[in-house]
This record gives sequence, structure tokens and C-alpha cells, in this order.
Amino acid sequence: MDIRPLKQDFYNQLIIGKPQVLQKNRGYGVVSITINDLIYAIPLRSNLNHTNGFKTISMEIEGQIVWNGLDYSKALIVESDNIGTTSFNTRHQEEFDKIQENKDKIKSEFEKYVSNYIKCVERGTSSTDRRFKFTTLQYFHSELGI
Repeated sequence: MDIRPLKQDFYNQLIIGKPQVLQKNRGYGVVSITINDLIYAIPLRSNLNHTNGFKTISMEIEGQIVWNGLDYSKALIVESDNIGTTSFNTRHQEEFDKIQENKDKIKSEFEKYVSNYIKCVERGTSSTDRRFKFTTLQYFHSELGI
């Protein structure tokens, strides 16, 4: 799995009116996964404090343990030309290695996350389900066919 940045011009267009996307002026490495002809960009996070993602390594910051990882809840639907061509370097080689060693698990977990989100939207429960309350998938209903 390649880790690449999003192109800045795409990111600038994407964040307009979408407060849940990603914080401004931060470089994010993303892992892209294709499911049913849609390309998802799943960002790396340095403080993954929920279970909607793939945790890579833990670190102690100010006496607290925090996890780095891929945040499924902040995934974006992108086109291939929205993703940069240069590699994004993780802070720790162990993080990169863990992602590479768990490609199939990550894809399987993420497919399940998207599938469960679609089911919740169709049932009308996505706003009350903690897994999806702040997901960025809410901005991609037309692409998801819901």
C-alpha cells in the first residue's frame, strides 16, 4: 500500500463548507483503496482515539498513550489524479511496516466500515450511531449511491 499526500488544489476545493473533512494546513498521508470502482483515500492520524480505524503504533505524549493509525471515519472519495505522486514518509518505520503487513486486513475492515455506513444511512440511523456521527462519508452520498 502506497502512502501518498493529497494534492493541495484538490484538498483546497474539498474542504469548502465541509468542517469534518480534515484540518486545514496539515499534510496528510493517505492510503488509497479501491472498492466497487470508487477510490477511497484513508488518512494517517497521529492521535487515533476511537475504534474506527487501523491502529499502527502507540506513543506516549504528556503521560498519555496515543495511537497512530489509519482513520476510516475520515476517508474521502477521490479520483486517482487527486493523489500526489510522491511518497509520504511516516514518522516511524514501524508504522509503515505494520500497514504493509496488514493490507488485506485493512481493506477488509474498511469495506465493512463503508458497508455498515451505507446500511445505517438507509435505515436512517447514521446520525445516532457513534461510528458514523462525524464521518466524512456524509459528504459522498451521491458517489456511494445513497
